[in-house]
Amino acid sequence: MYPIIKTSEFPSLWKDGASDRTVIRDQVDFLTTLWEPQNRVSQDLFGAFCFKRRGSSKMVQEFEWLNEDVKIGRLLRKYDRHKWDQYFSPNVYTRAKRLVKCVHLCRLGWCDIDKGDPSSFVPLPSVVWETSPGNTQALWFWDRPHTPKRASAFSKALTYRYGGDKGGSAPNKLLRLPGSFNHKSVYAKPFIPLRHYDTRLIFKRPEQLPDQGRSNAVRSQATKVLPEGQDRLSVWRKYRAKLKVPTGQLLRHDHVVAPDRSRSIFLIVAGLHEVGASVAEIAGAVWTSPYFRDKYGEDQNALETEVSRIIAWVEGRND
Repeated sequence: MYPIIKTSEFPSLWKDGASDRTVIRDQVDFLTTLWEPQNRVSQDLFGAFCFKRRGSSKMVQEFEWLNEDVKIGRLLRKYDRHKWDQYFSPNVYTRAKRLVKCVHLCRLGWCDIDKGDPSSFVPLPSVVWETSPGNTQALWFWDRPHTPKRASAFSKALTYRYGGDKGGSAPNKLLRLPGSFNHKSVYAKPFIPLRHYDTRLIFKRPEQLPDQGRSNAVRSQATKVLPEGQDRLSVWRKYRAKLKVPTGQLLRHDHVVAPDRSRSIFLIVAGLHEVGASVAEIAGAVWTSPYFRDKYGEDQNALETEVSRIIAWVEGRND
């Protein structure tokens, strides 16, 4: 890890042990620092949060109106970090809906680095925090705003070139909030600390990925899909004789059972594609899956992105 910068910023977020009141104050200051440059407009904008109670898979979504008396602290007290996993969206929204079409101009880059090395990224991240032992997330402070589509392309380029969650470049992405705790049962409630913070604006952008004809063609197909026309159980019945056991099991789940939602979505798409299901059938199965709904809600942009990305990867592997 490269040297830590600006350790005086948000002091209670760097290590566990501060009072809840102090941590909430610094969490509010942290979010305000991220959102304030995006909020210098006349229109109303909203910050988005999601909270998940310890031991539950259900997400509770909340929004905070940023152009008024912001009550983020009250929200963080309501969803106590000792009982809830706390998530936030780094981008802001023109409506109280966490939809891609509602994302305002983006001044940030973002990446779920997981077990990758933040110091290998070019440019280096502005902010890094540890979400669980050995796993990190990061933000980049761009010197000017970008459209959600372009900002997403930069974030995707960072992930594909240097490592991380390749499905995490959507502009309505959720990240864990520094200062909270990770309540996943596989961990012993680790604190989520800041590891690096640098306020300098970044003028350099990552080189965008070259267009891939196959991926674009699949995405073109996916955008024409009306996912309500199919459902996971009807698709499972049609292909169950050919499906591998993990895919068949995931299609029959009516609530989240498997711990990794991204991997579950991948197995559903890849498994159905391999037995010859159409893009419409795959999209319908994913759209009605609890693993997709729990992670993305009713975001058709995420549906199109996930289906096209995974199919392109499977086809590329088989070339």
